[in-house]
Amino acid sequence: MNDATRLPPDLQAAMRARDEAFYAVDPAQWGKYTAAQFTTVQQNGNFYTRADRIENLKTQKQRPYVPREREQFEIQGDVVVTRFFSGGLWVVEVWKRVDGAWASVMSQATTASATGP
Repeated sequence: MNDATRLPPDLQAAMRARDEAFYAVDPAQWGKYTAAQFTTVQQNGNFYTRADRIENLKTQKQRPYVPREREQFEIQGDVVVTRFFSGGLWVVEVWKRVDGAWASVMSQATTASATGP
């Protein structure tokens, strides 16, 4: 397991802010930490671009924040790949420095069949 404190502090802050914006249904704040070229595949198999996901987010209801659990990550310079468990899902995200700030460039969520490690 990786120690999340090894992640750059500005990346930790960006991840937390993006997660909080997701649960608060705040598309503007979520978009601040989401790259223009962002794509995702959701647990239902649907593929979304950044614009698609922002429109989809607007249809959701606010929920209490759920922290990341069992986070694992790989740091490769200005690219970080992270995997974590949250709300019954395993999520993989790729973060990259874009114009000097961290942004998520892609993700994939999979419904967990077991809780895993």
